[in-house]
Amino acid sequence: MEFTPILNSLSSVFKTHPHTKKSSHPFTVMILSPHPDDESIVGSLALRLSHENNAHIVNVAVTVGSNKERQKPRMKELQDACVLLEMECVFLDENWKTKEKELKSLIQKYQPQVVIAPHTKDFHPAHIKTGELLKKVMTSLKKETAIICWSEFWGQLAKPNLLIEVPVDIVDLQIKALEKHVGEVSRNPYHLRLPAWMMDNVRRGSEVVGGKGAEASQMAFGVLYQLQLAKNGKFTTPKKFDSFVTSEMDLGQMFKLILDAASGSKTKVK
Repeated sequence: MEFTPILNSLSSVFKTHPHTKKSSHPFTVMILSPHPDDESIVGSLALRLSHENNAHIVNVAVTVGSNKERQKPRMKELQDACVLLEMECVFLDENWKTKEKELKSLIQKYQPQVVIAPHTKDFHPAHIKTGELLKKVMTSLKKETAIICWSEFWGQLAKPNLLIEVPVDIVDLQIKALEKHVGEVSRNPYHLRLPAWMMDNVRRGSEVVGGKGAEASQMAFGVLYQLQLAKNGKFTTPKKFDSFVTSEMDLGQMFKLILDAASGSKTKVK
């Protein structure tokens, strides 16, 4: 099914912008996916960094679902989706203690500048445990620094502080990636509702992030995150960053400035 005409129609009444190549910041972005398909749902930020700033995405499949009969098919579906999204894919062990050791090793190996994971109130037990897993691992890593982007899907973030615009071509890509998860969308065609979810994110984010009574953002599609900085085993909120990042803005540049400030670097970004 071709989704672009529908997405163009939905976005035509808003002041939207296509994504364009920005400054090159070849970050490593790590997504912690509680289930196969989460990479395709909350990975908008990672995909923008990839398409606009030449970032490399590593998707960490924290689980492959609880249905034993579906686990092997879901692994294949995930691999197909990751090929389409141009993401590297890594699977963790079934045991949660082993997952902790593996994730710690992966973060030390890949040294990601950005990590995306569900927040710890995201309703579904696997989502909650995945968020708690990242917190535990990053707290134990005293020498690592990374921007943490807490995502939401089942349960809303209490204090999101970042709304990013998702260009039509990336929304289209995410829907097509979700189609690869055949077994899941056949029982619940949630991929078709992804644009509606993103449009509602803009409605809610305009005031939750922008403040009560704030002028509504003109983005058509957006995703909310809570941005924090993990450094020396502690989580803080960066002091300066744009809370609304349209497709015209350089997301990679913004993240580089946050990381430079955290490291004390005075390097000027051209």
